[in-house]
Amino acid sequence: MEKSRAIPNIYDTSVDVYQRKYIKYFSEDLTDKASISVFKALMTKDIVTIEDCLKDLSNTLNNFTLLVGLCCHIIEEERLYENTEFGVSYLRYAKHLFDDLNISTSTLSASKIMVENYKAYFKPLKKAGFKLMRNSNKLLHLSEALENHQEEEVYTRIVEDTYSNFRDWALRKNIAKSHQPEPDVRVDAEIKGDKLLIDGKNILNFPKGLPKDMKEMIKKDLQTLFSIREGGNLPYIVNTYGKGEQSAINNFLKQYRSSK
Repeated sequence: MEKSRAIPNIYDTSVDVYQRKYIKYFSEDLTDKASISVFKALMTKDIVTIEDCLKDLSNTLNNFTLLVGLCCHIIEEERLYENTEFGVSYLRYAKHLFDDLNISTSTLSASKIMVENYKAYFKPLKKAGFKLMRNSNKLLHLSEALENHQEEEVYTRIVEDTYSNFRDWALRKNIAKSHQPEPDVRVDAEIKGDKLLIDGKNILNFPKGLPKDMKEMIKKDLQTLFSIREGGNLPYIVNTYGKGEQSAINNFLKQYRSSK
């Protein structure tokens, strides 16, 4: 008789670190043969073995989107791509996933959002009785739901509503008054030696020997962040895989604000 394929006790402190950091969130709900194979591949911490699983999954993405997201989330978080020809850039590695494994940008983005939201809100989701099977797509809109509505109602609806009802409700603001964002206020940023000054104040000390282009990138990013806050607005950082996605987000914001 074939032995059980059960995953070891995930709460045992002696088990594999990937089980404790990642797999424990999914192993209770994902118990099929494909999921267990992915968990075993992830525990090897070997990117070639993990990619072999991704290749198999990419042929049936509709069924295994969560597993794709989990693989990619671990590859990014544990920086496994640094041991490949793609070096220290996850974006270069992600392009390899698009081109060589035929995983679309939209699929990868959605799968990672679902995995990251499930991990981030795991305890309240489980307390509410949320089950991954046939519900995972709702996780795409969990952050918006929590931003726009009362937390207790969010967790009730994500369990009980259909996907389309939850999506539409999550994106509908539940506040009496909305307003247009104020324009960003320009702040001055300057690099002096190993110091970054924002409006004349020393904000950051760079480590010795940091390349000039890295300093300039950090200066630009922090200058933008301070400009947004000075304008009374709320900055929000999101991963994108190119200027196309960035343009799509900007266009969506313009349409969203014009409808208010």
